[in-house]
Amino acid sequence: MPVDKVKVKIDKRAITLSNTQKVLYPQSAIIKAEVIQYMISMSDHILPLISGRPLTTIRWPDGIDGKMFYSKNKPSWTPKWLKSFKVKGQKDNDYLIITDKASLAWVANLAALELHPMNMRISHPGHPDQMIFDLDPSEDFAFDDLKQMSIDLKVFLESEGYQPFVKTSGGKGLHIYLPIIPQYSYEEVVNQSKKLAKRFITEHPNTTTLRIGKEKRKGKVLIDIYRNHQHNSCIAPFSLRGKPGAPVSTPFPWKWMDKVNSSQQWNLKNVRQFIEEAGNSWADFDNYSTTLNGEPKNSIESEYVKKRDFKKTSEPQPEEIIHTTGDQYVIQLHNASNLHYDLRLEHQGTLWSWAIPKGIPHKKGIKRLAIRTEDHPLKYLTFEGVIPKGQYGGGEMWVFDSGRYSEIEWSEKKIKFQLKGGEIKGKFYLYNTKDDQWLIERKDEVDPPPGKFTPMLASSSAYIPDSDKYFHEIKWDGIRATFIIDDGTMKILSRSGNDITDKFPEITAQVERIEAEQAVMDGEIVYLDEKGKPDFGKVVGRIHLKSPTSITKSSISRPATAYLFDLLSLDGRKIRKEPCTIRRSWLRTILSPNERLRFSEAFQDGSALFKAITDQGMEGIISKLKSAPYRSGQRSEAWLKIKVRNVDRAYIIGWTKGKGDRAGLVGAFHLAKQENDH
Repeated sequence: MPVDKVKVKIDKRAITLSNTQKVLYPQSAIIKAEVIQYMISMSDHILPLISGRPLTTIRWPDGIDGKMFYSKNKPSWTPKWLKSFKVKGQKDNDYLIITDKASLAWVANLAALELHPMNMRISHPGHPDQMIFDLDPSEDFAFDDLKQMSIDLKVFLESEGYQPFVKTSGGKGLHIYLPIIPQYSYEEVVNQSKKLAKRFITEHPNTTTLRIGKEKRKGKVLIDIYRNHQHNSCIAPFSLRGKPGAPVSTPFPWKWMDKVNSSQQWNLKNVRQFIEEAGNSWADFDNYSTTLNGEPKNSIESEYVKKRDFKKTSEPQPEEIIHTTGDQYVIQLHNASNLHYDLRLEHQGTLWSWAIPKGIPHKKGIKRLAIRTEDHPLKYLTFEGVIPKGQYGGGEMWVFDSGRYSEIEWSEKKIKFQLKGGEIKGKFYLYNTKDDQWLIERKDEVDPPPGKFTPMLASSSAYIPDSDKYFHEIKWDGIRATFIIDDGTMKILSRSGNDITDKFPEITAQVERIEAEQAVMDGEIVYLDEKGKPDFGKVVGRIHLKSPTSITKSSISRPATAYLFDLLSLDGRKIRKEPCTIRRSWLRTILSPNERLRFSEAFQDGSALFKAITDQGMEGIISKLKSAPYRSGQRSEAWLKIKVRNVDRAYIIGWTKGKGDRAGLVGAFHLAKQENDH
């Protein structure tokens, strides 16, 4: 019989769905397509609770009346983009890791009706972040009595400082979960759950037990704490069950307990309507994590917390939980008291952090000082903003690069890793030399920067754009140039790519005013007269000087000034795709301006700027789209030049013959202007 297949794209992933019309729940006539649709539609509720957890699946490819396949190991045909994880102590099992809607849909296509995640996430392997009490009633135990028992257990656990969450099992029982901080071993969590269960059973000896044998628990409820053992798992919140009617293990608010009549009350058909009515009561599950003894997380002092006043700074607080793939990194540009970069590597549920004054090495063999700072919460992976003056690390911070990394070796004194998910890629080693001092070294070759850069061009316009999406700069009348910084040296290229470095020694002498090990900047070289107006004739003449003596004299008598207005590359990262405002913010940050090296300021009122330029007799303005990337060699509406129309008289005193495409024509005119009547 032919297999029906359909290709779909989910979260930019191409997935082939097969046998979508296969009936998986015969009694309810539910087909696989409905199961896949359920998983996708509920992904916003499911993913936060199972993302990053090693997953065991139970599959029924021929429906729940057919053969069942229980699997801890990912299938051999698993696509490369779907993450997996080998749990320590289980050599042969490579668990699936669900991280997004696409991976959830792929698993649903396997007819994996039941999802059983572990109690830990791969971001903190070996350290559970939840404790489970599975209330499993005997066959003759009334469900109403089970509900009352769950309420009694809730009250008991709350008295110990925990925040209990409840869900139906989708079978016959109820599950109570406690969120805990992932810093304890499985053994510690099991011991604590057993201690709590024994105390509760002491108070309810006639109705509860820890004994698994069915003969020994007649008329009682098994307080099943064995879900907390290492490598064990439990049915996921919002997972289907492989039982008639397609029941769902459903989280519900405690106040709804009176309305719950069965552990299978909610199913594939009605659970979404219930969530719309009651909300997802587990949406903020992680925010209530406690210590193993029930102490609130925010009562725990840490170096990170001690250094910050969260009433003043917008930095993430430790209790702000996010879920990741366990292998994230971020490099942040931090304009604090000293400009530096912060490198943060995710490791066991936190971000190991280093301040690197000179940035990530961008050449093989280069070693840089890296100062180990306090661990940061995972929410710092995306933090950008201004840390208030007077607070620890006060100043502006940007995400410079981020992505995923692979761990090669990790110990207290040496860390080897490969950055692979962001703009900066490569193999790096970190060595601890003394106390909090480390060295970071790049171990692989990097392609050298191109020797020639084609600048972005502006289109002519008769009108100033009247939109907040643009800002406006002075159009400097000078020599367009690219400025290349590389390990303490500056190279200057003209618009055509000619090396004019030696023509402007007064500018190259300012290289130390660029606080970057490597940078490519766009700008204009001008000569300013006594009124501060550019004089093109006097600056262009510098190009034709050849004698070092004449160049030196001119640099003293008629010093040039470089106005910098864009940044193309910074410390090993190409940033042309970043918005114009970000590139300029980073340029301003690395530049310490003076008379020879200046930042070209932007103005929001283009009409007022144009009037001022006209009154000064200057050339015009450039209007730039704030969100535009840098497009080398292209003209577009992103950059518009609006010129002041001035008329002057000039005399043709010579001409040259055209070459190349202009052969047989005039190549150029030589013009002269009369400056006085003599």
